[in-house]
Amino acid sequence: MANKTFSEVQDFLKGKVILVANRGIPARRICRSIRERFDAVAAMTATDVDKTAPAASTAQELMLLGTDPRAYLDIDRIIDKAKQRGVVGIHPGWGFASEDTRFPQRCKEAGITFIGATAEAMNLLGNKVQAREVARKLGIPVVPGSEGAVDIPTARKLINEIGLPIMLKAEGGGGGRGIFAIHNEADLEDAFFKASTMAQASFGNPRLFVEKFLADVRHIEIQVIADMYGNVFAFDERDCTVQRNHQKLIEVTPSPWQGMTKNLRERLKDYSRRLVRAVGYHSLATVEFLVTPDGTPYLIEVNTRLQVEHGITECRYGIDLVEEQIAVAFGAELRYREESQRPSYWAMQVRINCENPQDNFAPNSGLISRYVSPGGPGVRLDSNISAGYEFPANYDSAGALLISYATDWEKVLGITDRALSEYVIGGIKTTIPFFRQVIKHPLFRQGNINTNFIAAHPELMVYTDLAPEGERLAKLVAEISAKGFNPYVQLGEYRSSSTPCLGPFEPVLPAVSTAVRRQPSPYPQGDRKATLDYIRDSGFVHFTDTTTRDFTQSNSGNRLRLAEDRLIGPYLDNAGFFSLENGGGAHFHVAMLANMTYPFTEAKEWNCFAPKTLKQLLVRSTNVLGYTPQPRNLMLKTGEMICDHYQVVRCFDFLNHVENMRPIAEVVMNRKDVIFEPAISMSWAKGFDVKHYLGVTEAMLHMVADIMGTNNKEASRNIILGLKDMAGVCPPRFMNELVTALRKAWPELVLHYHRHYTDGLFVPSCGAAAKAGAHIIDVGLGSAVRSYGQGDVLATMAYIEDELGLKCNLDKNAIRDANLSASRSCPITTATARRTSRA
Repeated sequence: MANKTFSEVQDFLKGKVILVANRGIPARRICRSIRERFDAVAAMTATDVDKTAPAASTAQELMLLGTDPRAYLDIDRIIDKAKQRGVVGIHPGWGFASEDTRFPQRCKEAGITFIGATAEAMNLLGNKVQAREVARKLGIPVVPGSEGAVDIPTARKLINEIGLPIMLKAEGGGGGRGIFAIHNEADLEDAFFKASTMAQASFGNPRLFVEKFLADVRHIEIQVIADMYGNVFAFDERDCTVQRNHQKLIEVTPSPWQGMTKNLRERLKDYSRRLVRAVGYHSLATVEFLVTPDGTPYLIEVNTRLQVEHGITECRYGIDLVEEQIAVAFGAELRYREESQRPSYWAMQVRINCENPQDNFAPNSGLISRYVSPGGPGVRLDSNISAGYEFPANYDSAGALLISYATDWEKVLGITDRALSEYVIGGIKTTIPFFRQVIKHPLFRQGNINTNFIAAHPELMVYTDLAPEGERLAKLVAEISAKGFNPYVQLGEYRSSSTPCLGPFEPVLPAVSTAVRRQPSPYPQGDRKATLDYIRDSGFVHFTDTTTRDFTQSNSGNRLRLAEDRLIGPYLDNAGFFSLENGGGAHFHVAMLANMTYPFTEAKEWNCFAPKTLKQLLVRSTNVLGYTPQPRNLMLKTGEMICDHYQVVRCFDFLNHVENMRPIAEVVMNRKDVIFEPAISMSWAKGFDVKHYLGVTEAMLHMVADIMGTNNKEASRNIILGLKDMAGVCPPRFMNELVTALRKAWPELVLHYHRHYTDGLFVPSCGAAAKAGAHIIDVGLGSAVRSYGQGDVLATMAYIEDELGLKCNLDKNAIRDANLSASRSCPITTATARRTSRA
């Protein structure tokens, strides 16, 4: 009778149910092959924790196991449910009961095909002690150690014979569990108890054996598959040397190690074929070796199941090992032949685990708040995570298997690096940033490492793992909004959750009389045109105070918060300023990230405790209120929010790209009660002359005219033009020339001068701009003046009035009171600032 073919198995399985008795990544991976190749019904076991997991969506049916997270180990229950459903085959995946010898035997008794090794073969090769015995009989080298399971006295005797260090290893199972290295004989008893307990919990077998610990070795394994007719195919090696505590982290095929010669590869393949043939094995198996620097291999174990890293072999050969394993289990003849099945690619897998490498790889469960998967040529991803998924703490930390493949090693490294940079998993810690460190390490790239690579290079743990700023900011806003307080305020030695709060700060300050508060502002409110007409026709030099923005955002000054604003604001509100610039620029970031407050809530309060004076905000073009360009729709939405709280919107682009201001201009110009102030970012260097800035002004007016549906002249009547000397480099003579030229070209255009540096030229430059016809000057309170910001308002006004003979309309007494309030409110002021505040 002819051997059964793959096609015959396909025909038999069509429409029948195959159950994957597993969860997560292996269950999803196997279900895909069941559906793709055999047109069978892919069923998956699932506890209550897993029935809504991403992997469950791949299955066509779920076999629910209830609330017990350990139900995947209940073989009898799974088989009973499988019989009731008419399941024809069960695939155990990896982990859980995949290497429990009872599983294939119970399936056989129930008339269900077990897609894996037989109980006999599993016992001979899956049991490490038995596998070592089989290898010895075949002349295959094994690591020196015990001939069978040992107790503590026997282990002590072996230590005397083969010397320290040794390894205590679980007789059954794999995956690096139940393995302890003993470097000091005094640690033997404690380690023996721990290893035996772990082996019992993981594999149902507490017995241990001893191996000599080999320090400088590589971990190399050979994937084999055999059918029921004696055909065996051995694939090229997988290098699993990058590991931690015997847990594999990265696997590569073929090995990039220069010591992996063709002769060594064929020798390992030969050992592997002989092992599986010797026990009549038919299924997938992985034969694992430790190889010394001189190329001497030692067998350490045989895994009688599908391996986590099987995917890189599939990518190297362009095959599907799972479908072949299923076909072989149902009696098909192996399709792979040495003469026809040739490798084409290099491949590497990194295990994306939900762990924190910087915290000793502690498992990290929780809500996946953001998920962006990598893709593109040469990338394969087997995962069990998605945005919104609550990653459980009940099981292992494997989140995804990221595989890259290409025709050479350098390309694989490049693809892996790129894919890791694309991969975003928010909400929990993962191994992604750690693998970025490993991939760029020169020893790893050279293939010149051993199994101690991770332990020997602690610098791999030195990295910063932060979510993108936008994500962190959004989370902080949400948490403060929901809880009513900032949950990240630091607690420590001097402050605990039970520490009493300080009492309210109640400084003694000058009173603002009711009569003064009731006196209206001279500036018309709610009417852009009327406000601009007043500024042009009043005959005064007008002023904007920037104290509460610059002082809040300044890294070198004190950070004013809303509490201080409430104290200073009423004095500023009654001093006669054209506007108070109390928001925008870096102020937004300082409010959110340092002061832990929401700037639009602050703006609303400002309009309550300082209602008379126009409020002004600085917008950074496409960056709006931050440091990152925003899309047009977000600019428009933010612009609408701004106009609800601010009456003057100053907008600048650092490179004077006028069109970048357009979305904000469109929103503001649509409001009759808000004034738009496009600002020129000025410098003083070759090419940045009066003619250049006249051209920038023309472009700004043209943009506004286009929005209004009018001409440039009419546009000039409806806006303020900001002249923003970003670093205080424009001398008085240049400001005189520029303002004179602007007034001549557009006589009805209101000009607003801002010099962002308090050097000795601040007052003369402001004076030169005012003398030439600038309508508004930016200043600050003397008690708040620092090197980088605006100069003292009283000194500037004194120069403009007394030296230049121009009129100002500020209330000097109110400004002195504001200075006093600022100096009392701020915990630290310099001696210079104090002297200025008393001037």
